[in-house]
Amino acid sequence: MPTNAEVIESLARKLERVRILNDLKECRTLEEYQELTKKYEALCNDDKA
Repeated sequence: MPTNAEVIESLARKLERVRILNDLKECRTLEEYQELTKKYEALCNDDKA
């Protein structure tokens, strides 16, 4: 039986993946994709700090 923290972490990961997929689906050009990549790289770098 998973703990409450494990359930929350799992749901948070699923929600984040859906958000990323929705962002990717909105990209219509290579430039939009590149901007989205920069956005997520910045978020990942902030997470490391």
